[in-house]
Amino acid sequence: MDCVDADGHVEECLETFDDKYLDPNFRGQKPRVVGVDGMAYWMIDEQLFPRRVGRGCNNLGTPLTINGELAKHSVGKVDSVGSQELTNIPERLAIMDEEEIAVQVVYTTLFLAYPLTDNVPLATALCDSYNRWLGDRLSGNDRLKWAAVVNLDDVDGAVRSVNEAASLGAVSVMVLGTAGDRLLDDDALLPFYEAVEGNNLALGVHVGWSCPSVNNLYSHIYPSGVIAFHMPVLMACTSLIAGGILDRFPAMRTVFLEAGCMWVPFMLDRLKHRYENQGELLLKFIPECVPKQALPAMDYVEKGNLFFSAEIEDSLLPHVMAEVGQGQIVMGTDMPHGDRERFAARMLRERTDISDADKDAILDANPRRLYAL
Repeated sequence: MDCVDADGHVEECLETFDDKYLDPNFRGQKPRVVGVDGMAYWMIDEQLFPRRVGRGCNNLGTPLTINGELAKHSVGKVDSVGSQELTNIPERLAIMDEEEIAVQVVYTTLFLAYPLTDNVPLATALCDSYNRWLGDRLSGNDRLKWAAVVNLDDVDGAVRSVNEAASLGAVSVMVLGTAGDRLLDDDALLPFYEAVEGNNLALGVHVGWSCPSVNNLYSHIYPSGVIAFHMPVLMACTSLIAGGILDRFPAMRTVFLEAGCMWVPFMLDRLKHRYENQGELLLKFIPECVPKQALPAMDYVEKGNLFFSAEIEDSLLPHVMAEVGQGQIVMGTDMPHGDRERFAARMLRERTDISDADKDAILDANPRRLYAL
C-alpha cells in the first residue's frame, strides 16, 4: 500500500466553525445548517450553499446532515458520516486501507464555491476557523495531511492564515483558479505567494466556482460544472506562467487539481505558440505588451515544480507523461465525494498503457515530493 492520494476531501460540519476555532468577533455570524425539503444547506449571511439551481449555481456535498439526520443527497454514500466529516478518524483510515491508500492530503469542499460572503473580514475568519479545526483534527497524524484555505480578497489576512496554517501542520494552501474576478498574477497577491514559498508549502490550485463573471453566465448546474468549475484551473496555469509568478517564486511547488491532465498539452502548446509569435512581433512595436515570463512555458515544467493531477480514466495520460515527464503527474481520489471512482489506485495499477515506473511515480514519489512528505 504505497499510494499517496494528492487530493482527498472533507465534508465540513458544524464543528468546523465551533467557538473553539472561530474568531469571537464573528460568532454571531457563524454558518448554520438549515433543511429545505430534506436537503441540507449552509446558511452564511442568510445565503444558502450549495445553490444547485439558478444563476451562479454550484454543487457541494456539504453539509451531510440536518439535526443529526442524513440529508437526501447524503443517502447511499459508501463512506460513513464520521469518515466524510473527519469526526471519526479510524473510519476514514479504514476506507483508505480498503482502497489501498497509505497517505491522503485533505482539501476543503465548502470553499470550492466563491464567494461564500461579501463580508471580507468574515470570509477570512471562516478560513481561519476551518484551518484551526482541521489542524486540530489531524495534528500529528502520519496518514492524513491537509491543505489550508485562504481569503485572497484579504491579502494581509491570507498571509497571516498561511503562517498560522504552517504552524498547525498544513502541507499545502488551496486556492481556486482565480481570485474572484481577478487573475492569480495580480500584483496584490505577491505577499501571499511569498508566504507560501517561505513556509515551504505547496500551492494547490483546485477546481471550483471561483470567478463570478463566469459563474453567473450559467443557470444550469450541468454546463456550469463543465465550464465554470474547470476552466479557472486553465486560467490559473496561464496566469502563473505568463504573469511571471513562477519567475518571482521559483521554489514554490504548484499542483493543478481535479481537472484531469488532458488539457495540459493544449495549454502548453498555446502558451508556446503565443510566447514565440507575439513576443517577437510586439517587441518591435509595443514593448509593454511583451510577455512577462522569462522562459518558454515548457522550461517551467522541466524545472520540476509544476505538477498536474490525472483522473484515472484520462485516455491521454501516456501522452501527457511523455510531454511533461514522469515526475510531474499525481493522482487524487476525490474521497469522499460521491462522483469519485473507488479503488482508483488499483485501477491505475491495472492500466497497461503506462509503465510500472510511471505508476510508482504517480502514486508515490511525485506526491511525496510535491507535498514535501
